[in-house]
Amino acid sequence: MIFSLRGIPVRVEPFFVVIDCAGVGYGAKIPGNVYQAIVSGGFDTARKEFVLVTRSVYAEDNAQLFGFLNEGEAALFDFIRSLHGFGPQAAMNIISTIGAAELVDALKKGDIKTLTSVPGVGKTKAEKLCFEAQSKKTKLEKLAVNPGSREAIPVATSHDLVVQALLSLGYALKEIETAAEKLRRAGETPAEVTRENLQDWIRLYLRNI
Repeated sequence: MIFSLRGIPVRVEPFFVVIDCAGVGYGAKIPGNVYQAIVSGGFDTARKEFVLVTRSVYAEDNAQLFGFLNEGEAALFDFIRSLHGFGPQAAMNIISTIGAAELVDALKKGDIKTLTSVPGVGKTKAEKLCFEAQSKKTKLEKLAVNPGSREAIPVATSHDLVVQALLSLGYALKEIETAAEKLRRAGETPAEVTRENLQDWIRLYLRNI
């Protein structure tokens, strides 16, 4: 098991990073807030050391590494994938779309509306997620995740960032550009994407796909 990585990011994409640890590159899937933390730290120029809290997930034909900012987020990932019907990729998609702190709050309150904002999670699946989470209420109550800070991404990259995020979630470029055109006509293209509002922009694009 790999529980953490400390090294320099050498490849960074929405939902994926390669960390160079003493000459060995480890690839890990990451939620959007980790991507934002690396970018806002000056990935392209500073080459700063970065620390990921990680979880290893093994299947019959492959092994995957998932990275988070802190142990609280990693524990939330563990909690979701422990629920019946929710695997590691589903857990990552849910955390990436909603955000860890908001997700914990939604699970505790049984907030179906917030949960259905995740692509592929309809009302039935959201209700199942809440039911499964509430069945492990003791563990749910122990989850605690601090919200990320609010550093802004450069304005010029705002639209591209949302596009890259949606591509990583499996949407076709044509679908994304169609949604972007609808938003442009409505005067709702992103002027600034921040670590706090990235998921809001993703949801807005998804409503127009």
